[in-house]
Amino acid sequence: MSSPKPPEDARQRALAYFQAGNFERCLEAIDALPLRDDEAATLVLKGRALIELDRPEEAIEVLRGAAQHAPEDVDAWHQLGLAHLSGGDPRDAVSALRKVLGLEPRHLAALIDLAHLLFTLGEQKEAIENLEAARELSAGDLAILRDLAQMYAAAGRGQAALRANLEILDLQPRDLLAHCDAAWLCLELERLEDASMLFRELCKLDPEHELYGIHGLATVEIRRREWRSALTLAIEATRLDRFELTTAMLEFISSKLFGAVCETDEAELRARFEQEHLEHRRLHSEAVA
Repeated sequence: MSSPKPPEDARQRALAYFQAGNFERCLEAIDALPLRDDEAATLVLKGRALIELDRPEEAIEVLRGAAQHAPEDVDAWHQLGLAHLSGGDPRDAVSALRKVLGLEPRHLAALIDLAHLLFTLGEQKEAIENLEAARELSAGDLAILRDLAQMYAAAGRGQAALRANLEILDLQPRDLLAHCDAAWLCLELERLEDASMLFRELCKLDPEHELYGIHGLATVEIRRREWRSALTLAIEATRLDRFELTTAMLEFISSKLFGAVCETDEAELRARFEQEHLEHRRLHSEAVA
């Protein structure tokens, strides 16, 4: 008969199962440990496995025990926050994540998790502050910059959103999603020369979706009241599309130049181009993900 393996071997085996994605075996290995083994690290691992198995109530109980056993263990509090979030208790998750940051203000994952959670709860100011702190800790992190740009935009801070997107483009000049967002923001901020430059770059960088860039350029010229330039661009768009927004643009521009009857006003054109922008952005967001 083989002698029982020491607890440390069992812990390592449990960790190996977790890292391999075998969460049930991870729990079996942990449960085989001696009852006196209540170390916080082992309880945290068990809690994480329970979260992965979509058993949040059990995870919360285990992780709460870990936090009580080691009240200064940031990993215990962090995982407790994630368990509460998984269980649909966002306010309890916020409390646990704030506890993490009280113990370790530079905890990157907690800053990011708390930022996203607060933003969904409508607490935009604190959410942005946390994500800005995360950006300071992880310079050049594109995922943080993208999320920050989106938060700024949603909070009505267009200039800050634009700066974040331009920072992405400085790091990754051919980033299509950042080009798309920066061009749109320049258009909204009436930085029409910058918007025109970015839409032209999009036409070159993303020939598969060139129509979007041409529509963007035509929209810039409409904003400028440069009707002949807008007409040239709208006609150029017809080689790619003769329906929907292209046709509406042609009718609208022709009404300005030649007095033709047009049922589409400028507000409707803007709304239709915004829908095209959102769809175009969705495609590039999925590609990034």
